[in-house]
Amino acid sequence: MTAVFVDPDSTRVGFAKNILESAGIASFIQNENTRTLGPSIFGFSHTPLNDPRLCVVDEERAEEAVALLREHFGAAGNASEWLCQECKESNPAAFEVCWKCQAVKNE
Repeated sequence: MTAVFVDPDSTRVGFAKNILESAGIASFIQNENTRTLGPSIFGFSHTPLNDPRLCVVDEERAEEAVALLREHFGAAGNASEWLCQECKESNPAAFEVCWKCQAVKNE
């Protein structure tokens, strides 16, 4: 399992999943419901660890998945990419976790 897209908006994560499915890349959404449960039940403020994550089943297709998602989400240009401090891989701004090594984004 490799996370390739993370966003607090579950509809964007669902759209990303549809993009991958149409390309024949098996994926699933982790934390699909935890974002809505956390603040209302436990009283805690939002944490990115609870954001919905789109994960690919076949790690060998992770790069292909990221490239497809960059075509759709990278074109918006609302934020710049970030460089992973662990593996030095470039990641889209919406990713909170490095797609290559799963290191958490440093602010």
